[in-house]
Amino acid sequence: MDRTENRTEVNIGFGKGRIESLTDGIFAFGMTLLVLGAGYPFTVATLAKTPAHDILVNSVPDVILYVISFLLLAAFWVAHHSQFHHIRYIDRTLLWLNIIILMLVAFIPFTSTIAGIFPADPLASAVFETHLLITGLLFHLQWRYATKDHRLVDKDLPDFVIRRGKEVTLIIPVLSCVGIILAALNIPYGVAVYICVPFLLWFRLTKIQ
Repeated sequence: MDRTENRTEVNIGFGKGRIESLTDGIFAFGMTLLVLGAGYPFTVATLAKTPAHDILVNSVPDVILYVISFLLLAAFWVAHHSQFHHIRYIDRTLLWLNIIILMLVAFIPFTSTIAGIFPADPLASAVFETHLLITGLLFHLQWRYATKDHRLVDKDLPDFVIRRGKEVTLIIPVLSCVGIILAALNIPYGVAVYICVPFLLWFRLTKIQ
């Protein structure tokens, strides 16, 4: 009987340790890359001839977006950590879904740099916000997949934990929609809507644990 149960466990899933390690590495790499796009509005040839005041002033939009992007990546990481705290094991569908999410996470430094280079351009903001919208929705899909009929989580995991997990993963997509609408209305600096993301996620995640 024990052998049958063990064999069933192996067939329906495998350990989550390696995907968690890969996830931590991707997030760390993405967070490090963010700084490369922040604070360098001048070429090397003109940098030495530019007053320090001008360098600092022109770097402000890049630095602000760096902080926002870093906090967004941190929020995604916290959400991922919270999800995998409850996920017992993974299957191939969840594995590939997570890999796609990591691909999008690793791309955030690029789209955030574009938004930083053109801080007042609604199109640049819309590209960044659309990227975050898709990433956030995939986080939501990942949680829904893992928790459907308690597929990959403990059978006794309370329904309110599952429900609040779904709510958490919709915070960034909802704010992304707001930012996209602002961009469509040609309103600059729409990425400022993400400043409240860490606080909202912290509030909801503290209710999940």
